[in-house]
Amino acid sequence: RQRRRMGTSGLAVGVALALAACLVLFVSLPSLLVWWQADHVTETAQNRTVTLVDGTIIEMGGGSAIATDISAGTRHVRLLKGEAYFNVARDPSRPFVVEAGGVEVSVLGTAFDVQLASTETTVELAHGTVAVSYSADARKQNFELAPGEMATVSHATGAVLRSAIAEDEIGAWRSGRMFVNDVTVAAAAERLQRYHSAWISIPQPDLAARRVTGVYDLKDPD
Repeated sequence: RQRRRMGTSGLAVGVALALAACLVLFVSLPSLLVWWQADHVTETAQNRTVTLVDGTIIEMGGGSAIATDISAGTRHVRLLKGEAYFNVARDPSRPFVVEAGGVEVSVLGTAFDVQLASTETTVELAHGTVAVSYSADARKQNFELAPGEMATVSHATGAVLRSAIAEDEIGAWRSGRMFVNDVTVAAAAERLQRYHSAWISIPQPDLAARRVTGVYDLKDPD
């Protein structure tokens, strides 16, 4: 009987460990897939500058990942996670395309910031002109941005929220500040998570759904 109890106990422990392992794999799998696809990554609160072979300079924010494809006829970057500021080298023969969450930004040579969140993609234009397109589930959007404009595209509906943005707020994370404009508290917390080592959770749905605009100090994320 004692051996039988020990065997049953051991089986229970084994099942519990197996379930825990499955849970860890389930939680970490999306991040592993992103890292596997990426050519360049940053850790939490780590900024990094990448210079591509065409002369384009990309500044990556914390917790970000990009995949690049630069060839004789193509200049394409996928923002897999996080945020990046692009200072694109001009080349009329090869448009530079950034894809983030189904949103494509096409330019010849300009400077702009792209933020990818779980529910939306935001583009902020510093100078030049960019063409923005979105196509998913029969929802399509095509528009251009002028300098000092920003646009946020909803992944769920394709709806576009456009507004003006001050020049010093474009890619403000590069100077240690986080600028958000009429976003949900949940979206702001998701972005802040890339600069905070602790896990951030908002258990109250009504609070998570509230909208906020502001500039926050990334050097003091708490």
